[in-house]
Amino acid sequence: MRKIAFSIMCLVSIVLCGIIFTGNVDAASPKVEYLGQARYGDYIVGKFRVNGEIAFCVDHAKPTPATGASYGGGNAYKNEKIRAILYYGYGGPGNEVGNGDTALVATSIALDSVMNGNYSSGRDSIPGYKKLMKHAEAKDAPSTSIGFNKKSVTSKVSGNVQKSETIVFKADSKNSIKLHIPDKVTLHKDGKKYSGKTVTIKGGQSFYLTAPLDYGKSVKFQNVKPSLGKYQSLLFTASNSNYQRLGSGLLTDPEPVTDLNVKFEVRQKKINVEHIDKYTKKILEKESYTRNIGTDYSFKPKSSIKKNGDKYIPVDKKSKTGTLGNKDVTLKFYYNLQRKVTIKHVDARDNRIIKTESDLYVRGEKYSYKPKTDLKKGDYIYRPLSNEVQKGEIGSKNITLTFYYDVPLIKTGLKKIQIYTEKSTEGLPVKVYLEKESIYPDDVNDMSKEKIKVSIYQGKNTVASKEYTAKSLPTKLDMTVPAANLSVNEKKAYTVKLEGYSKFAFDVESNKVSLTTDGYTSSEKTINANSLKENKLTYKGVVMTEREVGKDMKVFNEVLNIPLKPLSKMRTGYGFEMPVDFSYSNDIGTWSGDFGVNMLVPTEIVDNSYIEYPVQKKIATVPLEKTSSTKTKNGESASLKNLYELQHINVERKTGHLFSDEQVKNKDKRIKYDLVNGNRKFYLPIWGHVGEYPLKVESNGPIGVNQVKFVINHELNVFAHMIAHMDSETLKDDAILIKPVNSDDPFPKGLPEGWTESDLNWIKK
Repeated sequence: MRKIAFSIMCLVSIVLCGIIFTGNVDAASPKVEYLGQARYGDYIVGKFRVNGEIAFCVDHAKPTPATGASYGGGNAYKNEKIRAILYYGYGGPGNEVGNGDTALVATSIALDSVMNGNYSSGRDSIPGYKKLMKHAEAKDAPSTSIGFNKKSVTSKVSGNVQKSETIVFKADSKNSIKLHIPDKVTLHKDGKKYSGKTVTIKGGQSFYLTAPLDYGKSVKFQNVKPSLGKYQSLLFTASNSNYQRLGSGLLTDPEPVTDLNVKFEVRQKKINVEHIDKYTKKILEKESYTRNIGTDYSFKPKSSIKKNGDKYIPVDKKSKTGTLGNKDVTLKFYYNLQRKVTIKHVDARDNRIIKTESDLYVRGEKYSYKPKTDLKKGDYIYRPLSNEVQKGEIGSKNITLTFYYDVPLIKTGLKKIQIYTEKSTEGLPVKVYLEKESIYPDDVNDMSKEKIKVSIYQGKNTVASKEYTAKSLPTKLDMTVPAANLSVNEKKAYTVKLEGYSKFAFDVESNKVSLTTDGYTSSEKTINANSLKENKLTYKGVVMTEREVGKDMKVFNEVLNIPLKPLSKMRTGYGFEMPVDFSYSNDIGTWSGDFGVNMLVPTEIVDNSYIEYPVQKKIATVPLEKTSSTKTKNGESASLKNLYELQHINVERKTGHLFSDEQVKNKDKRIKYDLVNGNRKFYLPIWGHVGEYPLKVESNGPIGVNQVKFVINHELNVFAHMIAHMDSETLKDDAILIKPVNSDDPFPKGLPEGWTESDLNWIKK
C-alpha cells in the first residue's frame, strides 16, 4: 500500500473537566506547543498542547505550525459529532480507544474526517477509528446539562418530623452530584437514610429531606458541581492561513447549579412545670420542656424535692395529662414540707442513746409517741422514767422527742453471813458476803448517789448498820454486834438485812434481802472434872455460825479434851507424875493462843526442901511445864496438842533434898552430895502424914474462843509411910522398917535378899 504522509494542520484541545463554552472565547492568545509525531502505519499526526491541554490537528492538508506559532483565542464550534469523538476518544472522559499513539492517531484522523469530509478507506484500518466514527454518527456524547425540579423547597410536619417536598436531580444518568447532609437533617433516597455524611445523587434520581420538629434552619446547597464537565468544540485559526486550524475540545470546571434551598422551621411549644410549696406558695423548682405541637403529654409530681436543706413531698401523686396545642402550657404541682420526728430513747443514768427512731411527716400532720417497753440492757428491760405521751402538730421545723429510761445500777444480794463467837465485852464480829454485779460503770454519776444500808437486827431492833453507795458497796464487809446488849454465854438470833434503797437502783432478789443466823458470846466457863469419876475432861463450844442463802445454818465448833487418870495410892517420900495431855481443835482455826497449867496442892504434902512454890491459904501452886506442842492445819480447821508436865527434879543422895534443874544449872551452894534423876515428879515429904489429900490441876489463862478454864480434881491417897516409925499406924504397909544392928556383924544370919557386899560394907563404916 502506498505510504501516505500528512502534515499536521490543526490542533484540537481537550480539557477533561469544567464548564461548557457555547460562544466565542475572548481570551489571551493561547500557548501552542508541538510535542512531536504520533504514527500508525503511514498515518502520522502531530502531538500538541494548547494552554497545557491535549490538542488534535484537524486540517491535515496544511502545514504543521511550529512551537510558538501565533493563533487566535479560538471560536466556539458546536458540533455533536466532534463532541462524540472527543468524549470517547484519546484522553476523553469516556475513552474507548486507549491512551497510546495509535489511539491519538485514530482520534486525530476521525476529527479530520468530520471537519474536512475526508473518509478515505485507508483510515478504517486505524484501530479505534471506526468506533469513533460510529459514535460521531450517533452523536451520543452525554449531555452535561444539570438542574433541580425546584430550587426553593418547603417542608411540612409529617408525624414527628418535618418533611420537605420531593426533589428531582435533572441530569444525564451518567452524571452525578455530591451533597453533604448536616447532622440533624436526614436525606431519604431509594428507601435509605443518610445523615451527617456526603451523599451521591445520580441524574434522574429523586430524594427528600427530614428534620426534627425543633429544627429551624434552612438547608442550603451552594456551588454544587456535577461529575461531568461541559464540552465544546473550538476552532483555532492561525494568523498565517497556511497553517492548520487548531481544533480543541476545552473541558473546564463544571458550571455551579443554582443554589438548592430547603426550608425548615421550629414546630414546637413549651410546657412549663412548676413545683410549689402548698403553704407559702413559693416556687420550689420549675422546668421547661419543648414538645411537638399536637403531641400528648403526661407529667407527674416528683417523688421529693430538696431545697435549702429541706425536703418537700407532693400533696398527691396524680399526673397531669393533655395534648399540646398552639400555646405554651403551665402545669402546677403542690408540695408539703417534710419534717422528721426523731425519737431518742436515752439511758438516764449515763446519757447513752439506747435507740434512735425517726418518722417522716409533712407540715400540719399530727404525731403521738409513748415510751417503749421492750428496750433491754443485758438481761434487764428498761424502765421508762415517765409514761407520759408526747404529741403535737408538725410545723416548719424538725422535732426531736426524748424518752428517758433506766435499769438498776447494780444487781446485789446477800450471799452468806457469819457471826463469830467473842467475849461479850468485845462485841460479836459479823462478816457479810454479798453478790454484786455492776450494770453500769463506776464513773456513772448515780453510782455515787444511790445508797443502800446493810443492817443487823436482833429481833425488831437495829443493833448495827452501815450505808454504802452503789459504787462503794463491797462484796465482803465486816460489822460488829455491839457489846452494849450482850451477856456472857449468850445465844441470840441475828438478822442481816439490805434496806433503805431504791428498787430501781438496786436489783435485790427477794430471797437475798435478809439472812438470819445465831450469834454466841464466849461462854467463859470453868470446866470441872474429877479423875475419880471421869476418864476425860471435854468441852465443845460454838466459834462461828454461818448461813448461806437457801441453806440451813452451819455451826462451827471448838473442842478440847484432856484424858483423866486417877492418882495411885502411895506412901510418904515417894513422888507421882502429873501429865496433862491437852488436845484442842477449831473448825475455823480462829484460836492459836497459849496458856499455863498449875497443880494446886496442900502445903502438908509439899516437901520442905529447897524448891519453893507460891503459897496462898495453905495451898501451894506448882507450875507445870509445856514439854511438847504440835499444831496442825487441815483446810480451815486447826488442831493443837500440848503436853504439860511437872518440872524435872534432882534428888540429893543421903539427904533426899530436892533441887530443880535451874538450881543445878546455877550450882546452888546447898547441893552437898551427888544428885539422882528424880524425873518429872512431885515428891511427898518422907515424914509426912497418912491421909486423903485433894489436889487440883487447873489452867492458867483463858482457852479457846470461848475463853474457858478447866479444873481437874484429883484425890491423893497417902496410905503408908516410906519409913516405919514407932508412931506409925500403918506399920504393915510402911515401906521401910529400920532396926538397930551390930555394925561388926549386922547380919549374923546372912545377907538379906537383895543386899550386896557393898551395902554391907557401907553399914560397917
